[in-house]
Amino acid sequence: MTALIADNLTLVFTAGVSLRTWRDTGLLSREWALYRELLPHYGSITLLTYGGADDPAILAGLLSPDEAAKVRVICNDQHLAPGAYSRSIASRVAASLKASRSVVVKTNQMAGGDTAISIANALREVNHTVGFIARGGYLWTRFVAYEHGPQSAEALSAAAKERFLCQAADAVVGTTSDMVEDLAWRYGLDPQRCVVVPNYVLIDTPVRSPEEREPATLLYAGQLSNRKRVDILIRAAAALRDEARVQARLEVIGDGPERAALESLAAQLSAPVTFRSRVAHEELLERMGRCTIYLQASELEGHPKTVLEAMGSGATVLVAKSPGLGEVVTHGMNGLRVDTDPAAFSAAINELLPDPEWRAVLGHAAARTIRQQFGLPSVMDLELEVHRRALAHGSRRGALKASA
Repeated sequence: MTALIADNLTLVFTAGVSLRTWRDTGLLSREWALYRELLPHYGSITLLTYGGADDPAILAGLLSPDEAAKVRVICNDQHLAPGAYSRSIASRVAASLKASRSVVVKTNQMAGGDTAISIANALREVNHTVGFIARGGYLWTRFVAYEHGPQSAEALSAAAKERFLCQAADAVVGTTSDMVEDLAWRYGLDPQRCVVVPNYVLIDTPVRSPEEREPATLLYAGQLSNRKRVDILIRAAAALRDEARVQARLEVIGDGPERAALESLAAQLSAPVTFRSRVAHEELLERMGRCTIYLQASELEGHPKTVLEAMGSGATVLVAKSPGLGEVVTHGMNGLRVDTDPAAFSAAINELLPDPEWRAVLGHAAARTIRQQFGLPSVMDLELEVHRRALAHGSRRGALKASA
C-alpha cells in the first residue's frame, strides 16, 4: 500500500480559471493526469476553482468511482460576486478539511497566489500541519512586464505579490533552472527551498517516419496573441520558394485577440494558411504526430508545453531564438532555432521540406530527449519529492511556532 504524504492536497487554480476553462481549451485530461497520479499518495484532493456550479460535473466524467470518492471541487456554486467569493474561499476550504490533520497547499500558477496564502494560514490557525508550494509554470512578473512595461502599475503589483508568495512558501517550484534561479535571486530565497519540476508530456505512441506524415504540413498551436508572433509564421509561409509554396500548408490551431488580424494578413498575402479553433488535447497530439514541421516564433516563453509535446511526438521543430525556447531546443541536435523574422523561418522551411532524412534525425532525437526527460513518470518523481519536502519544512515551521 502506498504511504500517504498527507491527508489532503489542495490545488489552488490560477485566478479566474475553472475546470470549464481547462475543458474548453482542450487541457482537462492533460492537466488532470498529474493529479490522477498523485491521488494514491493523499487521502483526498481538493480542487479550488473559480468556476460555477457545473465545475464538479465537468471533472466527474474523468473519474472512476474510487477516484470520485477522494476528490472534491470547491467552486463558486453560490454565484457570489468575484470579490465575495475570493473572501469566502479560505474559510470554506478550512471547514471542508476539519478531519484532515496534514495538508499540502499548491498553486497551479503564481497569479492568484494570495488566495493560496490565505488558505494555508487558515489551516494553520486551526492547528493543521501545512506544506505550502508556490508553483509557477512561467515567470509571472516577466510576462506582466513584457505586456504592460517593467515600470507599469501592473508589473509592480505582480512583483510585490510574487515576492510575498515566494517568501511565504515552504517550497518554490519553477519549470526551468533559469526561472528558479531568478526567483531565488530576486527575493532572497533559500536555494534549498527552490526546486525545478518541468512540464511533462503524455506521449507514448510510436514516432512516425517522414513518409507517414502529411506532406509539407506546417503546424502552430497556441494563443493568437502579439507575444506569440504568429504573423511571422504567416509571412514566412507566404515567402516560401515557389515549389515549396505550392505544396506547403500552414495550419494554425488556437484562438485569441489577434485571430481576425492574422486571418486578414493571410488573405492579404495569399499565404497558404488555414485556421482552426482550439481542439482537445488528444486531437492536438495527433496533429503533431502528423505534421511535417512544428513552428513557434514567440518572443517570450516559459517552458512551452506545445513545443515539448511536438518534440515528443517526433515532429521536426523550428523555433525562434527567444527566451524560454533555448532551454528546450538544442540547435542542430533536436530541432532548429532561427532569428525571429520571416526570412529566417522561410529559409529554414525551404531547407527542411525537401530533406526527409534530416527531418527524421531531428525528430527522432527530439522524441528521445523529451520522452526520457519530461515523460510523466520522470516528472512524478520530482513532484512527489517536492511535496514531501514542503510538508517537512512546514512541519518544522509549525513546531518552532508552537515552542515559541
